[in-house]
Amino acid sequence: MPRAKTIYTSRDELVARYLHPRAKEYVCYASTVTIKDSGTNPVTIKLKFVGIPPFVAPMPPDEHTITAPTVVELFRKVQRWLKKHGYTFDAH
Repeated sequence: MPRAKTIYTSRDELVARYLHPRAKEYVCYASTVTIKDSGTNPVTIKLKFVGIPPFVAPMPPDEHTITAPTVVELFRKVQRWLKKHGYTFDAH
C-alpha cells in the first residue's frame, strides 16, 4: 500500500486569549498544519507551546496533535480544544 504524500505544509503561530473579561492572559503555540493526499483524517495540526506560561490562567498542554477530515473540521476541533481549557482565538 503506498504511503500518503504531503501536499501542503504550513508553519504559523496560534495565539489564544483566556476567556475572562478582566484577564489579559494569552498563550502562544507554534503550529504546523499538514495536508496529505489520502487517508481518513488527512489534515493534521501539531501545536507546541512557545513563550511564557500564563500567570493566573490555567495552562493547556505543552504539545498537542489534532487530526481531521477537512480544514474546516480541523478549525472546529482546535476551537473546541481551546475552549475546553478556557481559551479562545485572539482577534487582533
